[in-house]
Amino acid sequence: MIDLAIWVMYFISTYFAVFWLLVILENKIKDETPGKLPKSLPLVTIALPIWNEEKSLVATLKSVLALDYPRKKLHIILVDDHSTDSTPNVIKEFLRTHAAALKNISIQSLRHTVNKGKGSALNTALKHAKGELFICLDADSFVKPNTLKIMIPYFSHKNVASVLPLMKLRTVKRFVLHLQYVEYLVNFFLKKVMSMLDCIHVTPGPFAAYRTSILRKVGGFATDNLTEDLEMALRLQKHNYKIIQLMNARVTTLAPTTMKAWFQQRNRWYKGTLMNLYLYKKMFFAKKYGEFGLFQLPMVLGAATVSIFFALFVIWQHMLRPFLLHVYDMSFISFNMRLVSEQWVSRLHFLDANYMILFFSLVLFGFGLGWIIYAFKYTEERVTASGVTSSALFMVIYPFFLSMVWWSVVLDLARGKKQRW
Repeated sequence: MIDLAIWVMYFISTYFAVFWLLVILENKIKDETPGKLPKSLPLVTIALPIWNEEKSLVATLKSVLALDYPRKKLHIILVDDHSTDSTPNVIKEFLRTHAAALKNISIQSLRHTVNKGKGSALNTALKHAKGELFICLDADSFVKPNTLKIMIPYFSHKNVASVLPLMKLRTVKRFVLHLQYVEYLVNFFLKKVMSMLDCIHVTPGPFAAYRTSILRKVGGFATDNLTEDLEMALRLQKHNYKIIQLMNARVTTLAPTTMKAWFQQRNRWYKGTLMNLYLYKKMFFAKKYGEFGLFQLPMVLGAATVSIFFALFVIWQHMLRPFLLHVYDMSFISFNMRLVSEQWVSRLHFLDANYMILFFSLVLFGFGLGWIIYAFKYTEERVTASGVTSSALFMVIYPFFLSMVWWSVVLDLARGKKQRW
């Protein structure tokens, strides 16, 4: 049974890898042709849902003020979801010290009297939004000056509900950041490929732009959801709206700097993924949703399943099981290590290797390396010694960490454990 499960895992992984490789080979990886930048630029509401962001908030707001966009066309809404640190004071001080820079910008500062969650904070902003476009910006992310103008023309297509920028890490200085560095590049490159088939299933918080009228039409953001950005993407797909991923519009973000924080963040993300897949289970294999229903949603669930069992199977089948069998065999010769070493060397032969497992491992390694090379190329990231180190960690160590996160998700769901923000 275990061997069968391992072969299924290898098959699923190889199938998805080949599928996306064919998509890449058959299509040119480039941003879709945008419409023209309108002479009269639209009013844009930029919403910042905030909870305990005293350290990064000022830098985030400064990046908004540095946008290459007419001041009178910006509407900024700060929604403090009842922060318990000094965030409220940081907001007041920023508004006071930057009054001159904010003179021609419409800005509102709102505060919840109780903590309601990110979805509620975004809905509060949506309720007060004046802009034709509604942009979410996490308070630990930073937008490049030209990003907004790059994104605007894509909304000339009426069925476009959301346009997403490329997101990279702001700094890569610690071990846990190296683990995430390549992950971000690969994931956003994959999202670009998914965009070509209208298969994007998540609209991340950092500077995700929406058409305000569509957000209101579909009922705003979910307020009791761990991953409101993923739920919103699924809802937009359910209503057959288009989501576009760009590569030339840039945002940087601060990622968790400790393994504990990284683990908690991924636990929330993946728990939310499973919950939303169950919530939208009727979209699975539904032809009216095109490749998104027939392929993308099953792929997301399949990837989760493979991740859950990856570490268990690899550790058991290729580490613990051989070790225990070896110990059992040695018990018959009273653990005579000298005899074992002599016999092992004399009996060592290349035919003893499991070439089928080796073949699939090399195939998956080759696909993984190919994805990383493509990701570096199309995200315009230079290959440095640090990048090579991060790539090695991503390919060798990261799958085991992700598998452990997935197991924590399964255990949390079994216990009914759920968190917010």
